Amino acid sequence: MPVTKKRPLVVLTDYSYETIQPFIDVYKAADFEFRPCQCKSPEEIIEACKDADAIQVHFAEITRDILAALPKCRLLVHSGVGMDTIDVDAARDLGIPACNVPDYGIEDVATHTILLMLAVTKKLNKLMDTVKRGVWDFSVAKPVHRLAGRTFGTIGCGAIARSTIQKAQAFGMNVISYDPFLTQEQVAPLGITLKSMDEVAAESDVISLHLHLNKSTEGMIGADFFRKMKKDAFFINTARGAIVKEDELIAALRDGEIAGAGIDVLCSETVPADHPLIGMDNVILTPHAAWYSEEASLALLTKGAEEVVRGLNGEKLLHPFNG
Repeated sequence: MPVTKKRPLVVLTDYSYETIQPFIDVYKAADFEFRPCQCKSPEEIIEACKDADAIQVHFAEITRDILAALPKCRLLVHSGVGMDTIDVDAARDLGIPACNVPDYGIEDVATHTILLMLAVTKKLNKLMDTVKRGVWDFSVAKPVHRLAGRTFGTIGCGAIARSTIQKAQAFGMNVISYDPFLTQEQVAPLGITLKSMDEVAAESDVISLHLHLNKSTEGMIGADFFRKMKKDAFFINTARGAIVKEDELIAALRDGEIAGAGIDVLCSETVPADHPLIGMDNVILTPHAAWYSEEASLALLTKGAEEVVRGLNGEKLLHPFNG
């Protein structure tokens, strides 16, 4: 009598997507068993994933203790870029590849970064508010400077930063970047000049943050950095909120140490109505929306599931984060 081969089991720990149909489609085509869950605690994650060959994660925190309790797990995939909720070192120690999906929304985040730059440098908030109050007067936005010939600086120079840089260059901006993992020879063909972090702070007219959140980058940008910036410079963050010391950013904006900010990410995903940044007319604030387009949403889920299929089928992973 033929032996029936057990189908690989993939467990989704949690999700807030409008649909998980792309997951279902990929796993059905691969003949994998797929079990979506809404785990609220470490105990629930362990119970749901105890037989899983692979775990897919959205917002859940995956700790060393959780991974140690899941000896059958052979792969961990986060459908997203950031890996700050996953103990990737523990996964490595336990021999579990931990992967992300860094390329699902590169263009979307880059475009949103430029959107924030344009809105905050042109002082769109002030102009719109003035018109809504029945006043037709461009001078409320003074001074506004053209972008051509000014300096666009990035902290980090990965794929999203490079896409953003290309768009900034289309406006005639000069580009400088801080990235200790790159050499000048690598970025020179892209028209980028590498500088120290202090030099980027001091020389840029617009600074855009493009870093992963981890132990070394958490709270990396604070009062000292903002003091080094020009008083008429602007700060953009579409990366992660916790990289910036939020209270020190607020103080820098309030005290005129920098001219304004375009912010898509804060330290918390829940923002009270009286948050100081909401009431500042030199701040453009969006609700962690930079990643979003319909195309990116589809790619996020599809690429995440496809990485799981590759890993469980013994194929080369595209994006091992702890490899």
